[in-house]
Amino acid sequence: MNIFLLSLVDKSIEGAMIRFSQTPIKSALMSNTHLEMLGNLVKKIVDTYCSFFKCINMAPVQYQYNPNRIKKRFEVTAIKDIPLNELDKKLLSLITFPIKTPIIPINLHIHQSGRIFLYTGIGVFESMNNTIVFFLYELSISDDLIRYTPTSLRYLEEILFEVDLSKYKSIRELANSVGKNYNKFQQDCREYFRDTFHQFHNKIKMMEALEDVMLSNYSLKEIAYKNNFSDYNSMYTLFRKKYGFPLHSIPRLMFEI
Repeated sequence: MNIFLLSLVDKSIEGAMIRFSQTPIKSALMSNTHLEMLGNLVKKIVDTYCSFFKCINMAPVQYQYNPNRIKKRFEVTAIKDIPLNELDKKLLSLITFPIKTPIIPINLHIHQSGRIFLYTGIGVFESMNNTIVFFLYELSISDDLIRYTPTSLRYLEEILFEVDLSKYKSIRELANSVGKNYNKFQQDCREYFRDTFHQFHNKIKMMEALEDVMLSNYSLKEIAYKNNFSDYNSMYTLFRKKYGFPLHSIPRLMFEI
């Protein structure tokens, strides 16, 4: 798995946690049941992303996901009096006082025993009892499986994320605009993206649509339009028929809160 794809997976999950953390919630009034519901929603987000990235062949099977929740609770006034491991220290370093937002998105990396661990989830501040509760999930990959691609191929990232692709009538024309012949351009794409440019660009649109399906109140037709699909049917077909990840399998979390 090259470092670009790994960072894209991590950033997608991180973006979803940031968006989820912006859900308007009055944590001071939360019951234990409400806290448990938030923890379950975090799991649905991670479950969905892990399944999605496997379906679109972006994350290898060796990218391990531990579905068991890690729950940590800290009383703010007693933090100095308890022993902390590396993860605890990193979690608490994210807390700034005074705490202004009830939910904090978590996306932390720890390098240990030849593996890179991603801890993702949320922290919830309960102001009534001055306590922070973390709901986390762990993903990891061995150092041996991470590949660093040549810097000469990074021009593809700029094209993918910064160039107005609507200006080009074909991939061949796009390739010519950066001084590449078509075959060399597609060869570079397969090395960097593990896919053709067109197919990988579709995956990026799917990633953005996935977040909107889970974390917005937009209709599916609105989501298709927002993410530059020609229509709902083209989005539906890409998810279901091309990659076997039907839209109805994606939880609409904003309707559950």
